[in-house]
Amino acid sequence: MIRALSVVACVALAACSTPQTLPPGPAPTEAHFRDAGHWIASDGYALAFSTWAAAKPKAVIVALHGMNDYGEAFAMPAKFWAENGVTTYAYDQRGFGRTEGDGRWAGTATMVSDAREFVALVRAKHPGLPLFLMGESMGGAVAILSGGEGKVVGADGVILISPAFLGWSHLGFAERTLLRTMMEISPGSQVTGQGLNRQPTDNIPVLKALSRDPYVIKRTRVDAVYGLVNLMEEAWQRAPEETLPTLVVYAGDDQIVPSQPIEELVRRMSKVRSICYMDGFHMLLRDVKGARAWQEILDYITKPEDRRPGEVRACAAP
Repeated sequence: MIRALSVVACVALAACSTPQTLPPGPAPTEAHFRDAGHWIASDGYALAFSTWAAAKPKAVIVALHGMNDYGEAFAMPAKFWAENGVTTYAYDQRGFGRTEGDGRWAGTATMVSDAREFVALVRAKHPGLPLFLMGESMGGAVAILSGGEGKVVGADGVILISPAFLGWSHLGFAERTLLRTMMEISPGSQVTGQGLNRQPTDNIPVLKALSRDPYVIKRTRVDAVYGLVNLMEEAWQRAPEETLPTLVVYAGDDQIVPSQPIEELVRRMSKVRSICYMDGFHMLLRDVKGARAWQEILDYITKPEDRRPGEVRACAAP
């Protein structure tokens, strides 16, 4: 009887919470900038983006935000980089921020295709300038995959900020089982991080602003979490294939994404330099001490000698 009731409950719950995949754009087209704040992907989908332009740019960054965030996540460091000759572009990935979708998962292939197309558009707009693809958290996984499958990403280097590689290989048995079960019975239900006591940054004004920002997603769909785990797993498996110079910046005691997979990744990659802050948080670029990472990234971009592989700066004490 109890088992039967459980089955009925699961069926009822699933019926109320079916997967809602993010549909593609209205029609095939050539990817292009629509206006100063939007671009159109090759399937006709419109995506918003932000720009922080240097007066006389000597390099360009294309930045990919993390889960539930959007392009304005890079506002603080991008203003600093613009003042120092580096222009930054950051678009809202599908389903996030100002882009239509409300947190529905677009799929790894689509997210990677968007990144490649946007890099190509920015490259064409700034011919001859060094271009770096930056990814924070989820965006780091997308950045890694954007150079895979033998395709040229169009960038001169990759910068990973607290990259998310917490895929199936790094989840415990209970976590894997729970997520797969929830995906079966209630893929459309929503979860929050409340009660986990995880701190993404020590910058309290930033946290308060994020809580008020209508473009930051507060409740995450289960099927989006499932999609994210698949994305992170694929990026973890493919990361050693990355042949572009890569800078990895992360926190040694990250409370959102554990540093162990990142450190394992660094040891597996060939053209990598890494910097670790023991007193940093997941949102390193928005931490109280975030300016130190801004400067490290600026040096990596503007000083070719800083892009030599091999240096690994271990976690420094606070």
